[in-house]
Amino acid sequence: MASHVYLAPHLDDAVFSCGGLIARQTANDEKVIVVTVCAGDTPVGELTPLAVELHRRWGGAGSPIAARRAEDRMACGRLGASAIHLEVPDAVYRWDAGEPLYPEEPTLFGSLHPADADLVTRLAALLEEKCPAQARLYCPSVLGGHVDHRLTRMGAERLGRPLWYYQDMPYAARGGVLPADLPLPTGTTTTVPLADEEVQLWIDAITEYRSQLSTFWPTENALYRELTEMLERSGGLRFLRPAGAERGMAGLSATPNGT
Repeated sequence: MASHVYLAPHLDDAVFSCGGLIARQTANDEKVIVVTVCAGDTPVGELTPLAVELHRRWGGAGSPIAARRAEDRMACGRLGASAIHLEVPDAVYRWDAGEPLYPEEPTLFGSLHPADADLVTRLAALLEEKCPAQARLYCPSVLGGHVDHRLTRMGAERLGRPLWYYQDMPYAARGGVLPADLPLPTGTTTTVPLADEEVQLWIDAITEYRSQLSTFWPTENALYRELTEMLERSGGLRFLRPAGAERGMAGLSATPNGT
């Protein structure tokens, strides 16, 4: 039985970006695991104003991360996938020597802080433990440049395994670009057309992330329009698969990509 592991920087990224394909794979009795990297609890102690604002935006009482983990389990469950949550803290919770590494929103879309260098190494070890050797691995391309997406990709690349790079949503639909210092490897761009029912399952799963929807889409109708318009423009979900890797999915279109 084929198996797939999707690496998600946050508690929503894999479903936001690849939910339609996940729905197809599980419908074909293929095993799918979503491993979320930055799913650790909110630390005890001082929070930056940015973190406080995010908590307000996410709403609800108690631990926002516990609530988000519950949302992720529901979303993955709707698609027939399993969820694994690592204990790495979100960028807005990471500090060093008494100072926040990412104190303001623009810093979330810049380079990884030097203090996170050891975290990349630790993450690679965690992924080695959690990702079955026979599974195909999918990781973010880092469209938009978020530091946690960088962290996830850099940790995955340390494994030395073939990776399928997915296009980060919603950045992919909004003109997001790759960081200049993090180009994609040579490979082949593969397009996966989706059936209407797969798109609907994808949208239904995204709506389980109640705490996140208003951050990205004003209404569920806006979510539906953005996803369907993106699919119409691109012909389906796009992945960069590594040079020489097997395709493994019939009926896909593929073009060489030297970037």
